[in-house]
Amino acid sequence: VGYWEDIKNHADKWTRPAIPPDSLVHTSNIEYYCAMHPNVVRNEPGSCPICSMPLIKRKKGEYQELPADVLSRVQLSPQRVAMAGVDTAVVGYRELARTVQAIGVVDYDQTRLAQLAARVPGRIDRLLLQYVGQPVKKGQVVYSLYSPEVYTAIRDYLQARKRINDLAAKGSDELKMDAGDVYNASMQRLILWGVSREQLDTIDAEFDKTGATASHLDIVSPIDGVLVEKNVLEGAYLEVGSTPFTIADLSNLWFELKLFEDDAALVSVGQTAHITLESLPQEAFEGTITYMDFKLDPQTRTLSARAEVKNPEMKLRPGMFASARFEIPLTTASLMSREAATQPATMPSATAAPVFGKALTSYMVAQKRLAADSAENVSAALHEAAASLQPLMDEQEFKPAVDRFTAAVHATAGKDLAGLRESFKEVSAAMIELGKLAKLPIDVPAVSVYRCPMVKANWLQPLGETANPYYGTQMLTCGGPVQALPRAQVVQAPPGTAPAAKLLAVPRSAVIDTGKRKIVYVQSGEGVFDMKEIRTGPLADEWYPVVSGLQESDRVVMRGAFLVDAENRLNPTASVEPEAKGTAEEVKKPGGHSH
Repeated sequence: VGYWEDIKNHADKWTRPAIPPDSLVHTSNIEYYCAMHPNVVRNEPGSCPICSMPLIKRKKGEYQELPADVLSRVQLSPQRVAMAGVDTAVVGYRELARTVQAIGVVDYDQTRLAQLAARVPGRIDRLLLQYVGQPVKKGQVVYSLYSPEVYTAIRDYLQARKRINDLAAKGSDELKMDAGDVYNASMQRLILWGVSREQLDTIDAEFDKTGATASHLDIVSPIDGVLVEKNVLEGAYLEVGSTPFTIADLSNLWFELKLFEDDAALVSVGQTAHITLESLPQEAFEGTITYMDFKLDPQTRTLSARAEVKNPEMKLRPGMFASARFEIPLTTASLMSREAATQPATMPSATAAPVFGKALTSYMVAQKRLAADSAENVSAALHEAAASLQPLMDEQEFKPAVDRFTAAVHATAGKDLAGLRESFKEVSAAMIELGKLAKLPIDVPAVSVYRCPMVKANWLQPLGETANPYYGTQMLTCGGPVQALPRAQVVQAPPGTAPAAKLLAVPRSAVIDTGKRKIVYVQSGEGVFDMKEIRTGPLADEWYPVVSGLQESDRVVMRGAFLVDAENRLNPTASVEPEAKGTAEEVKKPGGHSH
């Protein structure tokens, strides 16, 4: 049939294993990982060294199912994190204000300008304002006008006045009425020409004393101010409607400014503008927006606005260039208002958050005692929390959740430690429901919902090291935070003071704008970073207000975000050195993100 050597060689080839039995190469295609801590990956079954949960089996290279809000996940070794200089920051609440800059020109207050227009023709026989810039007081004589028409009108007025005086002692009622009508008409004519009541008294007194009729009419200033325009000289003749003088009150000026199109929606009438001038860099002025134009300039894409500025020391001068700065709290910004318009119409009352905060304090006492394997005063603390929530019973929105919490608390009476832990599941579920409705007070530390994967139940505790109330010291660190309680945006302020608004904020350096969306990388484990899409409000200096996509106490990559993103895109299947703890291969959803 053949040579025995050939037959043996072929048999050995067909039956030889692909990997020699004494080979050190690991051939298994299976690995084991922790669902709570994805960075813990082992080649053999066992328990997680962090939470003691059994490791889950999967095939190597198999796509990991990510949470719905996670676009992709990248895992880096400690060496790569250190080399990239990756630094993280905790997302929290803070007061935010956007600074809006505008430029403009100082101008006269149009309501404080007076043009001394001639009401009757005549000749200026005496000129008392000699030069532009001369200060003027209200009621001060500006010039003396001789006019035949004025002289005739004054004479008619005096004759009508004399006739009334003569008819006072004798004369019929009809004659007195006619004389009164003539007197009133002649006096009204002089008043319409600008003759004041004081001038009429002077004309009357001179006529009574000497019998002479005044030949000149003194024109007085109607306001305090400065002569800013002079168009005549002494002896000049004036026609009706000519404007020999213009007087301006400079104690109050207008600042005509231009707002860029992107900032126009953030500024409104009544807001304060902080004004600075290049010529007076050390001086600070404040103005109030009194007018905003209804039309955008199509050439410059700016909106005209006006601010009124006090100028008591006369340091501001019309024509000066100036810049304005607006500090706008983002809770009043139009973008945030539009976002709020999409929220449900029913909002928690102003007292709900403080009431919930008081009950939460008692609840925490019970949670800490259970975590310490103690049943002492647990039921009493929970009953105290239920009593603190009674003010919310009057509001229909909170009543079902308060009833649920109260019923769960009553079920804890007389139970031992095991029974209390079992009842604490329903107590915590009701407390979490209340927290989402009433919201957490803004001035208390962050509180998160923690979940125990072993008993599949939640509880509330301040963010930090896990203190499991269901297992206590047996598995104290089992579980972790899954969601932060939302916060009320307004702090309860003392009467007579304005409330302070705070918003969830993320550093500007943590946000990567791809053009279509904004993304951040959230640290979900040691060396594990989840890519999430977020929605933000307008940039406030170096902070973005978070509209959606993040929650309080999330830890985002603040420095090195672009390097993590580059690793995510360029090395979708890269792995780190074998000696690194666990594995460091990046796990992504099919069809993951691209820039």
